Amino acid sequence: MPNKLIIAAHSVRAYAQAANVCGYKVVTLDAFADADTRRFAAQFFQIQFDKQGVDANDFKRVFSKIDLNEVQGFLYGSLFDAQPDLLAWVAARVPLVGNTPETLQKSKSVDFFKLLNDLAIPHPLTHFERLDCIAEYNELWLSKRLGGTGGTHVRQATQARTGDYYQLKVAGEPVSLLFVADGVCAQAIGFNRQLVAPTMDLPYRFAGAVSNLILPKAAQQSFMHTAQQLTTAFGLRGINSLDAILHGETLWILELNPRLSATFNLYSNLLPVHIQGCSGVLSELPDNPLAKAELIIFADEDLTVPANFDWPNWVADIPYVKTATSGVNISLNVPICSVLAEAETADLAHQLVIQRAEVLKRKLLKEEMARKGNE
Repeated sequence: MPNKLIIAAHSVRAYAQAANVCGYKVVTLDAFADADTRRFAAQFFQIQFDKQGVDANDFKRVFSKIDLNEVQGFLYGSLFDAQPDLLAWVAARVPLVGNTPETLQKSKSVDFFKLLNDLAIPHPLTHFERLDCIAEYNELWLSKRLGGTGGTHVRQATQARTGDYYQLKVAGEPVSLLFVADGVCAQAIGFNRQLVAPTMDLPYRFAGAVSNLILPKAAQQSFMHTAQQLTTAFGLRGINSLDAILHGETLWILELNPRLSATFNLYSNLLPVHIQGCSGVLSELPDNPLAKAELIIFADEDLTVPANFDWPNWVADIPYVKTATSGVNISLNVPICSVLAEAETADLAHQLVIQRAEVLKRKLLKEEMARKGNE
């Protein structure tokens, strides 16, 4: 029986770990090929990215190296949002364990916002061509790119900056719903707080999330009603997520991610749930009594992490060191690793992950200062 899974995402570690625990032989394609991913994968490939996303030619070149014998399926995360045609290329060669390329394309197009209007799903006012009011009152509007991920495509709308669409800025807390569907029904997995690490150029850069967030009852119902409406409209299968802004008890839907997302890692192993959902079966969800937090640590400056750096046991996505004597050079604003934490509540987990991040940053800074002092 085939037991090989190919998994592709911008960062694949969490999915590879889940598949490894389930006994699959794992082949991975992502931007990092970090040390943790290499432990969980039988084969790993680092693929090229640019500002627009994955380099399609490089992806095809690397994918062509994979032996497709005994492959059960192909799982994917945030890699194809802007290039559903590349996912279709994959689907012509190996079975997908997830939603179809057509579903991905529809959810990342103008048609998605038309559907929100048709279904009366609350969402920020959205325009697909620049209006005079956007140029005049640009502090109220955001410029976004269809298929953009990680928040790096979201900018303040200005006369000089263009995007695929413009959305009225809504005040509130960024939140998400992780859910599973069987093509007909949607089942909630959990509500999450979205974390950002803003810079001057990237004010909405995604930096992680916290699970088991307690939302107002009205917001929970709104999230689940929307998930069910979109499941019906698209025939969603497997694990999906919805991003939104919570203002008081009002929920403003931002986007649907009909694929594995970053919050997958905040719950007990969900891979069997995803696979069964893709097969049209909703299974019993594992218990998740604790809230979990994951925070991406970005480099505040160019730095070198020494090969012998003592990583805490609450760190994941550790950069790969080629030799025992070399370090890893990490450029400004590039992800270094992820910090993990868990606690009884979302607020406590959030506090703990921030505390741990500060401890790690001080430790990295100390190492960098020592290295420069020895030069």
